[in-house]
Amino acid sequence: MRISTSWIYSTGIEGITRNQAEMLRTQQQLASGKRVLQPSDDPIAAASALTTQQSLALTDQYARNQGFAKGTLGLAESTLAQAGDVLQEVRTLAISAGNGTLSASDRKSLAVELRGKLDALLGLANTRDGARGYLFAGYQDNTQPFVQTSAGVTYQGDQGSRALQVAAQRTLEVSASGASVFEGGFAGNGSFTVSASVANSGGGAADTGQVTNPTALTGHTYQVQFKVVGGVTTYDVVDTTAAANVVTGAAYKPGGAIGFDGMQFSMSGAPNNGDTFAIAPSTRQSVFKTLDDLATALEASGAGTSNKGVFQTRLAAGIASIDQASDQVLSVRTGLGARLRELDSLGSQAEGQTQNYKEELSRLTDLDYAGAISTLAQQQAMLQAAQQSYLKVTGLSLFKYL
Repeated sequence: MRISTSWIYSTGIEGITRNQAEMLRTQQQLASGKRVLQPSDDPIAAASALTTQQSLALTDQYARNQGFAKGTLGLAESTLAQAGDVLQEVRTLAISAGNGTLSASDRKSLAVELRGKLDALLGLANTRDGARGYLFAGYQDNTQPFVQTSAGVTYQGDQGSRALQVAAQRTLEVSASGASVFEGGFAGNGSFTVSASVANSGGGAADTGQVTNPTALTGHTYQVQFKVVGGVTTYDVVDTTAAANVVTGAAYKPGGAIGFDGMQFSMSGAPNNGDTFAIAPSTRQSVFKTLDDLATALEASGAGTSNKGVFQTRLAAGIASIDQASDQVLSVRTGLGARLRELDSLGSQAEGQTQNYKEELSRLTDLDYAGAISTLAQQQAMLQAAQQSYLKVTGLSLFKYL
């Protein structure tokens, strides 16, 4: 076999270049700390690492979403806690207003304080989040949800509830509509309301009542009509929906109960002839209307006994409606708290997943420094040997022996 000089040169240079490239790759691995610098280094590991990196990026995004959700829910929960405190203060004011020793001016003073509480509650209902959006406006987070008008406080948001995906299989609501929070409570005792006619002249007052037999409820409206003849007080109960008498000529006893069709309420005081009380199914009522009605009742109350029964009935109904509103706020707040606890659990899971993904990436792509350093030393030795060998071979010449 004939070996040419040019072949010897090209082969030697090729070997040196190959050794230099391998040593450079090892140096790059040592500098980056990664074993896989490009897919061709290890196609299987590179494909698995890409999938793992995508999963890690998703987990990081879910963690960021969880942080945002936790901040928004925490602010909403704190705001509703303050709203609950305001409603408890309103309830205390309403109870104190029932003190018979108060004068009309005293009650008007309480009404002023009550309207101050209404303004405070309105401010809480219009709370903004960190992004300057309204917490309780539903999807309309750039629209102020509650506005004071001549007709009362009106809601301008919608019924939606914003949500964020906080895990692969979990989308979490991070807000609540103002309608569900501040307009979701029922009036009266939650099942029916008892109201006194403004034309009543006697001292008869009704409490908020209770349901005695849920299956007997009809959903109709009723009117209790009092008659006083010869010093004897009786009452009739008329089903105004069906236009039929339910009770006729029943004897009235102060402090006694009036019951019919699964409902019962107690009466106190002495109603006059012609006094009436209306009973109707409970409907959802804005907490702002409840507070406004209470303040109006306090402002209209006199020191005499002519409207004492009407005032006491309105006061009892207002306190019951406040209780319903408080329960509604507490219910929504409890839901927010449950979501916050779920976020804590999801956060722990995300931390565990992130750690697992990082460990998997390390296993797939990280460099074994001890092995790489040993390989680099071998490659350096091989390169030096190739260089020295090339020098010796290229230095062969017959002219040295002449």
